[in-house]
Amino acid sequence: MRSSPESSELDALTLQVELAAGENADGRPAPAARRLRPALVRLDALGRGADVGRVRARAVLELAKSDFEMRADASAQLERLDHLAADGAGWPGLEPAVAGLRGLLHLRAGDVESSLRELDTAVDQIDSAEVIDACCALLNRGVLHLERGDLARARRDLAECVRRSKEADLGLLVFKASHNLGYLEYLAGRLPLSLARMEEASQNDPGGPRAIALLDRARVLVEAGLVGVADATLAEAAAIFAADRLPHDLAEAELARAECALLRADHAAAQRFAAAARRRFERRGDEAWAVRATVLELQVQAAALTREGEAVSTSGSNGTRDLSVRLVPAPDELPPALRTAWRRLATRCAQLELACADTGRTQWAYVARMLRTEAEVTVGSGADARSRLVALGAVPAGAPLGVRLQGQRLRAELALRAGDRARAARHVRAGQRDLAAHRARFGSIDLRTASAVHGAALAEIDLRMALASGRADVVLDAAERSRAVIRGARRVNPPPDAGTAALLAELRQLLEQSRELDRRPATDPQRERARREALRLRHAIQARSWQEGDTGPADEPGRARELVAMLGAHPGTTVVSVLEHRGHLAAVRLTQRGAQLVPLGPAGPLREQARRAHADLPVVANPLVPAGLRAAAEGSLQRALGRIDDALCDAVAAPGELVVVVGGWLAAVPWSMLRSRVGRPTVVAPSARHWLTHAVPPGRRPVGVPGLAEQRLSAVAGPGLQHARLEVEQVALGWPDSVVLTGPAATCAEVAGVLRAPGVVHLAAHGRHETDNPLFSSVRMADGPLFAHELDNGSAAPELVLLSSCEVGRTSVRPGGEALGLASVLLRIGVGAVVAAIAPLSDDVALRVMTRTHALLRDGWDVARALAQATQVDAGRGAPAPLVCFGASV
Repeated sequence: MRSSPESSELDALTLQVELAAGENADGRPAPAARRLRPALVRLDALGRGADVGRVRARAVLELAKSDFEMRADASAQLERLDHLAADGAGWPGLEPAVAGLRGLLHLRAGDVESSLRELDTAVDQIDSAEVIDACCALLNRGVLHLERGDLARARRDLAECVRRSKEADLGLLVFKASHNLGYLEYLAGRLPLSLARMEEASQNDPGGPRAIALLDRARVLVEAGLVGVADATLAEAAAIFAADRLPHDLAEAELARAECALLRADHAAAQRFAAAARRRFERRGDEAWAVRATVLELQVQAAALTREGEAVSTSGSNGTRDLSVRLVPAPDELPPALRTAWRRLATRCAQLELACADTGRTQWAYVARMLRTEAEVTVGSGADARSRLVALGAVPAGAPLGVRLQGQRLRAELALRAGDRARAARHVRAGQRDLAAHRARFGSIDLRTASAVHGAALAEIDLRMALASGRADVVLDAAERSRAVIRGARRVNPPPDAGTAALLAELRQLLEQSRELDRRPATDPQRERARREALRLRHAIQARSWQEGDTGPADEPGRARELVAMLGAHPGTTVVSVLEHRGHLAAVRLTQRGAQLVPLGPAGPLREQARRAHADLPVVANPLVPAGLRAAAEGSLQRALGRIDDALCDAVAAPGELVVVVGGWLAAVPWSMLRSRVGRPTVVAPSARHWLTHAVPPGRRPVGVPGLAEQRLSAVAGPGLQHARLEVEQVALGWPDSVVLTGPAATCAEVAGVLRAPGVVHLAAHGRHETDNPLFSSVRMADGPLFAHELDNGSAAPELVLLSSCEVGRTSVRPGGEALGLASVLLRIGVGAVVAAIAPLSDDVALRVMTRTHALLRDGWDVARALAQATQVDAGRGAPAPLVCFGASV
């Protein structure tokens, strides 16, 4: 029996070891090690009793964890465990505890087979293990099965860990196992469910946000295509890993950030992050992870060399309107320095392929093989392209979307080099179908649009083949396939979400209450607190939307033959589809007589003129700006519009209605304000399919479908606009069926309701486009802002929405090419046409133009003609209205 002082000392040391175990579990090995070293010295002084032996063994186990995480000295820590096992310690649970920790160390070091052997031993002895060791062994073996792609075994181990941990009230282990069950859904390809499971797990996390959970969540977001959000999440995780001295986890975060940078084509950042990760792994002796980082470095180098080669191949046509496109550049066309760089890359990839195969990393070996193949065919060395297609082999089972699409892209390139365009097209279509199936799992507009980033390379090949054919109809069809990939499927009736509704109400209230704070300096503490809280709420709302799964089937891409046939019912209408390929613009011009391919030259100058026009529009519209400055801005605006018109005249010259089909930054061109279009009906459509679906031939409405003038008008006035109430009362005059909402009646709920019902909707309200987060673009109602995010609901939609608001026709282009904003969301949910401003709109101009437009609509005019006629008067007076008809003329 121990004396009282010895017993008290042992109790104190037991507490120290338990605290250190908690620090290790929280990912803080440095303070754990500082606590354990003196504790072990004091334990050695207490003698060799069984109770001391157990506490000492626990201390050794925890110190082995701490030292490994900080120093990566797996062999030294395994030797320490061997000594502990040989010593015996008089503790029955020692053997499974040691086996479990050996398994964890091997797993962290990348030795999968040794890890599995030790963890199997630990689980086999689970009946003699203490409950925490039993749960840890199940957790770590479940994670190992995830690494190996054995999802069924992983699910069994993790579920059993959850069960045992709940029974023992081990909250942290419940969280970790539940979180990994969410990660399992990611590996199974069920991304929304994965995010939902991770969110559920985080609600039960006793310690708050954890860096490793942030890392896993970011990986799911990368696969979904939310590159910016993922990178910000990874930066947060990396800062925590660095502060807690966890170099392995920090390197994993850097590796994932390199993937984000590669997806957004920032090759310099991707190279920097991948190299930093590789160096950390090498310093720790994490060979398998170092190989993985090297694979990514080579992927970045290949992407950078490809871009450099494209720049060389197009440099000769700068400033010209040459549309000739080489399907496959000849190796001897590459500059010597590029050929040398590709050869070096091929050599490194061959070496890396062997290294990956030796470590059992079949997926990485396959990526290295693809890179080697691409490098060799680029410089014309080795076997012919047809033989390489056969030698490439199948993509490994369970490979992520990016690897699968890379495989289809390379097969298409090889088929082109073999002269087999049909086979190349089949590989492109197969990749696009894979991406469409991937995106169909998402309910959120955020994820449906973001995931398009994965399909950019396939879209480039598709368009390259089309342009090389020289056929206008083939080019139009390829452009529409690309737009269908970017836009994805329309949402179908998502279930109501009380949690999201509560968050939206909280955000709305916060923004209304903090409106006065916007007048204070940006450094004002209260304003900064409100900004941070609004950002938190936006992130929470987005995160909930990411958990929504399943959309309806995607729209079929529009086809040239459909358009030509449809134009037979629209005499005088011209459809122009404008597209960009490798820095050059081209247009497909369609009339009822057929299709014509029109080269438009370099994109850069036109993009700059569009930027200048958008910079001038707010100055021209602001009556508080001094007259001289406004006159200068007006002159600058007219010059920019003239240059755009001159550059596009071959494509957009049309005496009647012009339908411009564009995406990305081209949607920001002020098409209806061009000199040649003033007073002429102009429609900006997101896709040919949208126009085909919603355009109504003159005098040929479907049976039973009332004309616009026979439909109900809902006219809504928001607060704070000088003429809003007068405007909605005037536009409602003469409509046979109308409802006017003003004052307290014009709530977000009421307006959301009218935007989910057939008819015509007119909103006169303050508008705001959120450049960084376009789904939170809004119009201000009586109780606060109504967000674009709230409208993506899959229900019925009006035929026409007129937004008498500033800049809600603007969009922000996301990685992958989708342009998002309030007007674009309305089109996505099924609104046929949206009239919206792409710049600030003065109250006086809005009142005049909208009143005229409605008078013409009531007289039976279609919306594009009505808007063109209504804006022409003010344009002639030097007060241009930056209003655009988006979608189709209804």
